[in-house]
Order: sequence, then structure tokens, then C-alpha cells
Amino acid sequence: MGYGYNPIVGENWRYNPEKTFKISRSKIELFYNCATCFYKDVKLGLRKPPMPGWAINSAVDDLLKKEMDFCRTQDRPHGIFKENGLNIKPFQHKDIEKWQHTFTGIQYHDEEHDFLLYGGVDDIMIDEDDKLVVIDFKATAKKADILSYTDVYNNGESYKRQLEIYSWLLKKNNFDVSDTGYLMYYNGDASKPHLGREMHFRRTLVPFELDTTWISPLIQKMFDCLQLEEAPDYNLDCPDCIYLKTVSEL
Repeated sequence: MGYGYNPIVGENWRYNPEKTFKISRSKIELFYNCATCFYKDVKLGLRKPPMPGWAINSAVDDLLKKEMDFCRTQDRPHGIFKENGLNIKPFQHKDIEKWQHTFTGIQYHDEEHDFLLYGGVDDIMIDEDDKLVVIDFKATAKKADILSYTDVYNNGESYKRQLEIYSWLLKKNNFDVSDTGYLMYYNGDASKPHLGREMHFRRTLVPFELDTTWISPLIQKMFDCLQLEEAPDYNLDCPDCIYLKTVSEL
């Protein structure tokens, strides 16, 4: 394809058992969904074409981070928590910007497997019990209000795992972390008679009860997968594997 895209990444971006290997939160999710795609990506260096950017979502993220930073300077809860009767304030820490950055994030060196696991979190709050609370910002446009995980696509399972990985990383850095995480949803309101110069959003807070016990066993399985000489067979529960298998048979 055009635009200078190369589906094969260089050696520095592929798994090498002789060096500490960085694995992002998204790569953990990739393995969770398909070991075959994970192997092809991480060991063989075969990357999928990049997804298009989501400009509206990025704008919402940027504005919310500005709001959270303003609340952080004043040491007070953001309005969305007040609306939900929660006394949860932005966490004050010197590394907060590093934790929010896509390429650094919250990091943990798993010495047993020599993985540097990381993920860039949207923000971290602290509750009345001095426990950290992981927050992720989401933007969408649905007619119905998004009030619980049942209102989120597929019951929000992938988003729940996202919150759990961030929580696990914080725990591995010896922080006391709440078992409840939240999605902050900003839902575009198309019920207005016209757009005008502003887009209106309804904001809601969706809680998730988090369980991080699945992560360490999954990391062991990831390591075992990367020791294989060949990629696992096509996963017929994976749309990408089905597509590639169909192409190979045509």
C-alpha cells in the first residue's frame, strides 16, 4: 500500500530473548484475543495496517486532561464525580504526565520473563481511603444514555480489561489500588434541533469492578507463545485469522 507503509517492522521492534522486551497494554489485549496474531506481530514483526485517527475522541481526551489538571492544582474533585456523589480527586504525583504518555506509561519490569510491561493511562484519581482509582476517557454518540457496563458495546469487556491492566501495573509499583475503576463517557447529543457552533455532550460515569488475577497467568502464556518456533494455527474465532486463511485458500 502507499504512504510509505511497511507491514514488516525492524529487528529492534521484534521479540528478542536476549534483551528486555517492551510489551504495551494493547499487545496484552492482542494476545488475549488471538495468540496467532500476537505471535505474527511481536515475533515475526508483521503489523496490521494502522487504524485511522479519531480526531473527536482525541479532542475530548485533551480537554478532559486539561480539566483534570486544573482540578489537580486545586486539589478538588472534578464535577462528574460530584454529580455522582463521589469524593474522588486527581492523584498528585511527579510521574503523572509520564504515566499518561502513550510510549512510556506506567511501567513494570517482569524480571522472570524479562518483559517491560507498560500502558498509558488517561488519568488516576485518589479516593477517601487513599486508594488509587483508574479512569479512562471515552467519547461516542449514542441515543441512549450510557449509565452502566450493560450500555457499553459487548458489556465493556475490553474496556474493563484495559482498566484492570492499568490497575495491575500500579499494584506492581506498590500502590494501593481500588477494586473499582471508571469510564468517563462523553456522549454526543444528536437530539438538538441543529448543530450550530458547538457540539453538546451528555457526561456519565460508568463503574467497573476490577479483577487483576488473570493478568500474571496470561503473561506466562505470552512468554510460552514467544518461545514457539512457528506461529500457532489460525484462530477461527479471530476475524483477521479467518480473513488470512480464506485468502490463502483462494
